[in-house]
Amino acid sequence: MMGYHSRRHLILPEAQTLPVIAELLNQLKGEDHYVYERQSCWYLALGQRASLTVDAAGEQATTITDNGINTTRVKGSPAEYARRFQAAHGGENLRIYGEAGFHYALCVQEHAYKPGRWPVLNLIVPRDELIFCDNGVTVLAGDALRCRQLSDWILSAVAVAKRRGGDARLAHVAELACDQGDYCQRVCQAIEEINDAHYSKVILARAMPLKQSVDMAATLLRGRQANTPVRTFLLRQGEREAVGFCPELVMSVEQDKVSTDTLAGTSVKHQDAAPPNALLNHSLSDDKEIVEHVMSVRAAVEEMQGLCQPESVVINDLMSVRQRGNVQHLGSRVSGELGFGKDAWDAFDALFPAITATGVPKRAALSAIARLESSPRELYSGAILWLDGKAHFEAALVLRSAFQDSHQRWLQAGAGVIAQSSPIREFTETQEKLDSIAPYLVFQQKT
Repeated sequence: MMGYHSRRHLILPEAQTLPVIAELLNQLKGEDHYVYERQSCWYLALGQRASLTVDAAGEQATTITDNGINTTRVKGSPAEYARRFQAAHGGENLRIYGEAGFHYALCVQEHAYKPGRWPVLNLIVPRDELIFCDNGVTVLAGDALRCRQLSDWILSAVAVAKRRGGDARLAHVAELACDQGDYCQRVCQAIEEINDAHYSKVILARAMPLKQSVDMAATLLRGRQANTPVRTFLLRQGEREAVGFCPELVMSVEQDKVSTDTLAGTSVKHQDAAPPNALLNHSLSDDKEIVEHVMSVRAAVEEMQGLCQPESVVINDLMSVRQRGNVQHLGSRVSGELGFGKDAWDAFDALFPAITATGVPKRAALSAIARLESSPRELYSGAILWLDGKAHFEAALVLRSAFQDSHQRWLQAGAGVIAQSSPIREFTETQEKLDSIAPYLVFQQKT
């Protein structure tokens, strides 16, 4: 596939990057896009020159290019269709953006599930890209006319962002529907199943409907200013929209090295909280949080050992405190060298969904989630995908996010349930996690 034919670089101070991106999204309401923050750079992918979608049931894979539409029946893991798409439409100078819904894992394991409306896999090669990095923005476009148009939009967005005030209406957790009784009942049932040795840990989630449509661009701006995610994303693909502040990576593959993060064990950091060392001591003194974390790390090591070269799996970081918005987690990182004949899609199939979004053992936890949660997770606890050529592939865990489509608008949060869990405490933990996104929602102005 051909790369970009035209490029231009503009100077833009780093402090203006996020306001300008938010304003650009206001100008691009009719165009599909992805926003992805990675380390110190922001990527804005516009339009589609090629796309692959595996439907919600995991039964059909549809590829759309300028040459037409091709649909085939899915057999086995969707990863095989993703490999073909990447080989045919990716390239050294073309990034691929996408998302994998929670049900992707059930497709891989051929586990029965009730489909939602969002696809289990969506990948796109954008027509144009804006890369905000190092106090500038690089415009990559299909032709010189489009490059000039995008450059003009950026300059216009800079001027508008400087004038825009903060008059949007914010939400609060207290305004959201509360289902404490139902959630605590499901936690009690999970504890009973754990005590009966069906599994050791399960993450149970609850969804909160929103009454109004969310202004995704404004929420990105306000929410990112109050959060400290490892990755940030926003997407609009057709009627589907989501924005979120990812607390961890499901996996990262660079060349042949694969890494996975494990965040388990949560506590709130208040404005007048103690310094980091005291926070660490507090986290390490909570038996339940330690047990939950160690359980997840052990499971991550076992998954990596089945994926990587013998003796290459190591724990690079064990139980450090990771600050994520208003909450903090115990975090660890496990890495290794990919086994012979395995690629990044093999790694994704092995590590997705994150243990910290499912439970231990993963297959039994997936079955428990299917029984104990009444509605499909859709993209919640799925992954945002970013592929840079053939050498770099990462999947960011979709938590602390808002979702909407033509049928509904909602938030979602979960907590890890183990034998030592308290139903009320797990419910409180979901509230604490919601506080990383709910207060920063901006609703669409009614007309």
